[in-house]
Amino acid sequence: MIGTAPERVDRRGVLYVLGAACGLGTLGTISSLAYRTGMNAPAFTALRAALGSAILALLVVTGRSAGVSLRAVPSRQRRMLAVAVIANASMNLVLFIAFGLMTVALVMTLYYTYPLVVAVGSTLTGRERFSRLRAGALALAMAGLVLVVSSQVGPQATISPVGVALGLLASLCQATYLVVSRDGYSSVPPEQATALILAGGAVLSGGSAVLVAGGNPLGSWVTSPTAWLAILFAGTVGAALAKVWLLRGVRRIGGTRAAVVMLAEPVVGVAVAAVVLGQPLTLAEVIGGLAILMAAAVVQRPVDARVAAGDVTAPAMDMPGI
Repeated sequence: MIGTAPERVDRRGVLYVLGAACGLGTLGTISSLAYRTGMNAPAFTALRAALGSAILALLVVTGRSAGVSLRAVPSRQRRMLAVAVIANASMNLVLFIAFGLMTVALVMTLYYTYPLVVAVGSTLTGRERFSRLRAGALALAMAGLVLVVSSQVGPQATISPVGVALGLLASLCQATYLVVSRDGYSSVPPEQATALILAGGAVLSGGSAVLVAGGNPLGSWVTSPTAWLAILFAGTVGAALAKVWLLRGVRRIGGTRAAVVMLAEPVVGVAVAAVVLGQPLTLAEVIGGLAILMAAAVVQRPVDARVAAGDVTAPAMDMPGI
């Protein structure tokens, strides 16, 4: 029998994911500024992804970031990368459709259940260990999420069965992306992999933008400096940087830990909206944010393999991968 090295707190990995959450957390406010110029959601999403993909591709082509020939990558890893591309692109499309059917805050509440899905998936596939402490951290994070998001649900909130299904499907897509990204295509450098993932999202979102706009996704926003500044910020910070940091972080600390830390995203979103858009913070949002941050800290604690398995005498065993 071969024993595994004990889990440890990877601070750099946590910082990568926290940075990704902060970058993605700005998108709600930035997109709101873009929408005020007349831009629709699919166009914003497509241009953000396209710009982020182009930036990363340029870094790889010029040799500033590592790149590999995809033909040299094992076929299994190429399949897993394809799954990541499809999962990420599908998540964006599904969320856009759900937003048209149901209150955004309700959709996001369903979407942010993905840490639970990641925890179950990672445990069932043998990629990660689980424990009562980690389960408690997940429960605390979910409670904090409800406090943060529920304050944005007004009395006129609408609930649609299809919207609920799509919100949960988006959660499954994001969970799939995180589980697969742990080590599914580890031979592909983060910048190159993220460029491909964003490109897939740009193609799907771009097609949706054309359909929504009746064949002409352009509009009055094209001449608006605010719209282009929003796209520039979203493409660099909210796409290229955030998605690369997320991939680096997931590869270092695993899907479950990363997913809980990523719940800082709505907390950052609320804080940025308060500063930029003047939206007031509520006590529930503050308490919920603190609960999420506490859960993110707790979930980083190492899990003893013997305790996780319910056996305090057996030696730690290798966790099988797939």
